Amino acid sequence: MSRITLAGGLLTSLVLTSAFAGCLRRDVAAEEPTTTISFASVVPQPAIDKVDVIVMVDNSSSMADKQRILADAVPDLVRGLGLVQPRCVDKKTRMRTSDVADPLKPDGQQCPAGSEPAFTPITDMHIGVISSSLGGMSSKTCAPDQGRHNDDKGHLVARGDKPASIAQTGDLGFLAWYPDVAQNQDKSRHPQPPVPATGSLAGLSTAFQDLIVGVGQDGCGIEAQLESVYRFLVQPDPWTEIARDDSDHATYGPKDHVDVELLRQRAAFLRPDSLVAVVLLSDEDDASVDPLAFQGTAWRFEEADTVLPLATAACATDPASNKCTSCLFAPDGDGCGGHPFYAPQQTPLNTRFASMKQRFGVDPRFPMSRYVDAFTKKVVPSRDNEHEKGVYVGKPDCTNPLFAAHLPSGAGEELCKLPKGPRTPDLVYFAVIGGVPNTLLPADGDSSSVDWTKILGKDPARFDESGIDPHMMVSTTPRAGLPGPTAADDADPVNGREWTTGGDDLEYACTFDLYARNADGTTAPAPHECPTGDTTCDCKAGSNAPVCSSTNRLLQTKGKAYRTRRELWMAKELGTHGIVASLCPKQLKTPGADDYGYRPAVRAISERLEATLTASCVPRPLERDGDGSVPCLVLATLPERGTEDACKKFGLAVPRLDILAQVRNRQALEEGEDSRLFPICEVPQVVVPKGETCRDEDQSNGFCYAESVPDVKCAQSILFTKPTTKLVGARFSLQCITLRVGK
Repeated sequence: MSRITLAGGLLTSLVLTSAFAGCLRRDVAAEEPTTTISFASVVPQPAIDKVDVIVMVDNSSSMADKQRILADAVPDLVRGLGLVQPRCVDKKTRMRTSDVADPLKPDGQQCPAGSEPAFTPITDMHIGVISSSLGGMSSKTCAPDQGRHNDDKGHLVARGDKPASIAQTGDLGFLAWYPDVAQNQDKSRHPQPPVPATGSLAGLSTAFQDLIVGVGQDGCGIEAQLESVYRFLVQPDPWTEIARDDSDHATYGPKDHVDVELLRQRAAFLRPDSLVAVVLLSDEDDASVDPLAFQGTAWRFEEADTVLPLATAACATDPASNKCTSCLFAPDGDGCGGHPFYAPQQTPLNTRFASMKQRFGVDPRFPMSRYVDAFTKKVVPSRDNEHEKGVYVGKPDCTNPLFAAHLPSGAGEELCKLPKGPRTPDLVYFAVIGGVPNTLLPADGDSSSVDWTKILGKDPARFDESGIDPHMMVSTTPRAGLPGPTAADDADPVNGREWTTGGDDLEYACTFDLYARNADGTTAPAPHECPTGDTTCDCKAGSNAPVCSSTNRLLQTKGKAYRTRRELWMAKELGTHGIVASLCPKQLKTPGADDYGYRPAVRAISERLEATLTASCVPRPLERDGDGSVPCLVLATLPERGTEDACKKFGLAVPRLDILAQVRNRQALEEGEDSRLFPICEVPQVVVPKGETCRDEDQSNGFCYAESVPDVKCAQSILFTKPTTKLVGARFSLQCITLRVGK
């Protein structure tokens, strides 16, 4: 097999001369040709050696069964199907073998002879758990209550009845996978974690499982799933409490009142150069109320006895129109009548956050853009820049902590103007295990091919749900096209059937049979009694819910999930960095099967992260030149300040000045003028035939354009030689170029 390495100005000259000469139709002597970047894309860092995982676990009522199922899948996440023990691949064919790598063995010995890990095993990982409870946002609902966990403040949660596991989190509340291996001897790159180091895979799995189950189901019933994640990872100046002033308007309090404990946990947990994975587990739609909305009166939507206004008539048919608003704000004649308020019994708290715009004309929750920007933008708003006149505007003025080089950990430190770090948005992933039927997700777990119309409708931003699957419609009454309340409990394979909610509950998106694992590894049905008044159960006397036994209505035989619309919408907006899986497992009866519990969900998450660590997909095919090269450069921005002279130290070339100027100008616009202080180097291109890669090259830095590689899902990708994967902290980008003549 022959390979050609093209580097520096030679690469650019060859590419421009051969790839585009045939396209010129003018006398090139008359006008100087110019080089422009026609296509640019971020390339994931090939040298990822740290991972930080946050798991947001819904801790409201009826979540215990789902927590146990997720805990059961934890070993798959951190071991055989995950980041710590990647699959072994054949060195020649790159096809997967049946083995997994042993991260505790030296490099070169982690897989059997003739094979190697698909990527370098992760031996430095932080794992933290947060809950969905942020209290009542100044309302009476979910007030601090002894014996309950209504307000976890977005802090890391380490509780439960397993003292040994809790001890592993130290005083900062997270786990650290940090075995005594050669990679962790470089303390400048891998400093000793600030919590007890965990070097045993079995110990890591057990402690992780205990943290998930320890979250419990005694939290606030108004779940702030997305805001809890935002608060811990992103909010530059997290509030200490939400109070109400003399006019009953909510306020964040004085500007200098910040949650120091959260800052301390975040600074210890979140490294500036790690891959960040957020996994969200919830059976209900996000209800992250913006407490300062409507001049600080949004808290009224969280109180059970609040009298709420009707929506104008336009909301029933076109919620996105300007005519759709609250009857409090509408002029006479908009269908509000003389009594524009619901009776209290018409808006029970349990269904309050369903179809809010259609029912109330307004939605008091934070806009989805807040959370999408949190994962994709390097600048986000401080508290003072979130609102204008009671309306969320989100004017960015602070460095996003997710993309900062240094994080404050105490009072008096700079919170806003933080230096930007090496992490790019391509190293941030969001996975939701939520209320969506398995039947609406691809069988192979590839969430990039999800049919979002069936899950969210044609346009969720405009409330256009045309084309949506009936199981994903939110309703308090039986939905058309599904078996009704008088049908058999198993008439529908997805949710059993519709039921009579009485107006204070919602129809289910999906249900699943409850099974439990015995000590010997076998399983058995695990129905549980629902005592009268027990809010952690879904069954009560007189109910005909399909999750309850038809012969004993106080016996719950199935688990359930409602539509988690906003969480799924978030995953959709993040594209390939959003991962979706169903909260309703296909089966809990056969533990060894591939479709058991949340194993498919964990596999989808692991494989997406693995893809990041093995290759960078190119969104469209690149045209090769006669020598097999492509008219593109891969540029590496080094992590230490300096000039391009530093490129030679790493065996890299200095880019052409015109290309360098274009890249620097674009970076300055996106990241600020400080970006000009970091060297930008050109990675040599290694030409390989179709179906082959340059990953086995171990002599020098380089990248290759690969097509139809066996262990890479995408048809075309950018891959790196082994030495390039040691350029820790460098940021890579693909720059495809075009030669132009004249204006």
